[in-house]
Amino acid sequence: MSAWPTIRELAAELADDRLDGAACTGRASLFDAEVDGEDDTDRAYRLDAAARICHDCPVLVACNITARELGGQAVGVWAGRARGVPRPHGRPKAGAA
Repeated sequence: MSAWPTIRELAAELADDRLDGAACTGRASLFDAEVDGEDDTDRAYRLDAAARICHDCPVLVACNITARELGGQAVGVWAGRARGVPRPHGRPKAGAA
């Protein structure tokens, strides 16, 4: 037997059984923090759509717990909240300080 893990073994280590049945399954790119070539407006729209999918997710609470456990490693939309997402470019809104 090889000392190196197989792709399936690595994927199994990354999976969290608490998230089985999540509404985001198969839609990973929608929930990613960044997508190459995407501008701030498109990112905001995409992340908002992802957060709306989370609203009725059967594992919403477990997802939030998992994201808190992962801390800074949980980037993108987790449990309906954007985490570790780049801030939009440009000037801040008036009074934002």
